[in-house]
Amino acid sequence: MKRILSVLALFLLWAAQLSAEELFVDLRFEPTAAATPTEKISADVKTFKGVRIHPFSDKRPVGETLLGELRRNGQIQPIRSDQAVAGYATDAFTQFYGEWGGKISPDGPLALKGEIIQFEFVENESYQAKIEVHFFLLDDGDRILWDGHSSGVVRGSGKVIGTENLSTLFSDVLCATFTELLEDQKLVGVWSGRVSNTYLLKDDPSATKTAR
Repeated sequence: MKRILSVLALFLLWAAQLSAEELFVDLRFEPTAAATPTEKISADVKTFKGVRIHPFSDKRPVGETLLGELRRNGQIQPIRSDQAVAGYATDAFTQFYGEWGGKISPDGPLALKGEIIQFEFVENESYQAKIEVHFFLLDDGDRILWDGHSSGVVRGSGKVIGTENLSTLFSDVLCATFTELLEDQKLVGVWSGRVSNTYLLKDDPSATKTAR
């Protein structure tokens, strides 16, 4: 019995060392520097049709507020946001696209939606923040005209990131993700109306898939 209690005590001690109190981050869209579009992106965006921005959805299995974890001194500290990541990313894109001259209209002929595949920060001996979003451009009947994945990543060495800096770090990674989206020339063709559709089904090349 004493041996069992000793093993249990050691397990509880190990568990306490392995998992520490959760850290919370107040997410705000505040990039380190004002993101400036290239001349090409700026010219392209001005040709885009008005767009409705649908709320992004979070497809991660880890929950809608988890941002990642810190690993320090044998402890794992989960990092959570004070708000749902999907809502934060939607608001960030709306601000980003509007500041770059994009036309956002509730009556626009097109709609953009995003599915968050990855939104994570991990710090151990080094750190990495990565975001990946599956974007869809839809017509007014919610049929998919274009879809594609865009991502952004920041890596660094050393434990120099504190929770007070994570909001800015994620803002920069989001800017990189959105920039990659707007650089996609197939998307540019559809959004500007020069191309009617790039989402062709294998069974029927003339068909257009409806978004779920």
